Amino acid sequence: MIRSRIYYFLWGMIGLFLLLLPKVLSMIHIHLATEILIFALFALSFNLVFGYSGLLPFGHGALFGVGAYVAVLIFKHFPGMPLLLTVLITALSGGLVAAFIGLFCVRLKAAYFALITLAFQMFLFAIALKWRSLTYGEDGMSITRPDLNLFGFGNISMHSVQNVYYLTLVIVTIGILICYLFLKTPLGNSVISVKEKDIRASFLGYNVFLTKLAVYSFSGIFASVAGGLYSFFQEFVNTAYIDLNMSMSAVFMTVIGGSGHFMGPVLGAAFYIIFQDWISSMTQHWWIWLGLVFVLIVYFEGGGLINLFNRERIDRFLSRLRK
Repeated sequence: MIRSRIYYFLWGMIGLFLLLLPKVLSMIHIHLATEILIFALFALSFNLVFGYSGLLPFGHGALFGVGAYVAVLIFKHFPGMPLLLTVLITALSGGLVAAFIGLFCVRLKAAYFALITLAFQMFLFAIALKWRSLTYGEDGMSITRPDLNLFGFGNISMHSVQNVYYLTLVIVTIGILICYLFLKTPLGNSVISVKEKDIRASFLGYNVFLTKLAVYSFSGIFASVAGGLYSFFQEFVNTAYIDLNMSMSAVFMTVIGGSGHFMGPVLGAAFYIIFQDWISSMTQHWWIWLGLVFVLIVYFEGGGLINLFNRERIDRFLSRLRK
């Protein structure tokens, strides 16, 4: 009972902190907080595939890039499109692309799955790079953020960094909640069962192929939403949004935070973005230091940073308080 109250209290304090954050931070740090929220959703979508179904998608950045490009193309060619409808179309595009890729990939295991998803990412990267008449290649495309239409109740300007932060907070919170509820459904439970043992799950009556395809498609929805939010936030998109580095960022954030733990990728995204911002301000070789931190965390705390807050440690802390 005490532990439950402490958890509720902590979640309440986190929610209050996120709501008040733009009031106490500078413009630069609000930008940083918005970026953390976006990549938290991206890492969470990666964790649905890697942490819960046991598949390692090296090409997950492709789905992020699809969302980024779809959103910018809509903003550029259909400027009157309502912002929330653009988010829904972006989510649908990511789910459809993930379903198409998954048809070829989810039957495979281990390195084969990882490499085929990487191959699809390289294919989509080549399209973004070479189809200059549509994507402008490496030069990319810039946009101006459209206002948020409240369906007859007025508009909210998205030129304000604070408004962009709050919009991102709402969308990411809804995304995280949907992912959490998904894992509580029978389909979500079957995903975990399939991870434990494919053959055993098939004997129990689970359709292993459809289960893996469903979770991969579902993760594509939120990876694309994250990509769309990032291009909207940056008012720009280019091939860097769909390259290998984007996929590796998802791997880093998830493993650092703790794969297989629901909030692990969120913690990992916060650590990754803050550490990258701090270390890159001091040296151009920040990837070396990030790699070193990654190795140290994997070696000394294999379960990720989320293990620092596991129940056993919290129970020991509470027992000490009672004494």
